[in-house]
Amino acid sequence: MNAQNLGRLIDDFRNCQDNLLRTKGNDYTMANEDRCHNFKVVAEMLGITPMQAWGVYYLKHVLAIATFVKFGKVESEGIYERFVDANNYSYLGLALIEDQKNEEAARNLAEGSSTQETVQREAVPEMRFDGPVR
Repeated sequence: MNAQNLGRLIDDFRNCQDNLLRTKGNDYTMANEDRCHNFKVVAEMLGITPMQAWGVYYLKHVLAIATFVKFGKVESEGIYERFVDANNYSYLGLALIEDQKNEEAARNLAEGSSTQETVQREAVPEMRFDGPVR
């Protein structure tokens, strides 16, 4: 695929991602402002962490993509939608991590710890095909 076609594919994919994130987000949050609400509710119901609940949802899409890789088809949703969902769940996973950091910072602040230490974000490692560069 040439660069121009790849650019169009990426633009279309991102547009679909944005639309789906907004649409499904409204459905899954039960009119709650917190876009991670469903993970927190499921986690509480099952006695697991919100991140573990997120992992189950995310892996559902990864397994569907693996099924496509192995068999060349998926039955319920198209493969394109599975890739879109997997990417959107990546955003939601990052949102949960940010929520956890913010909650921890607030707890530490309430306990008198330094806000500089608790609010500072971790540096995002540069990624290469063989993993993160250290």
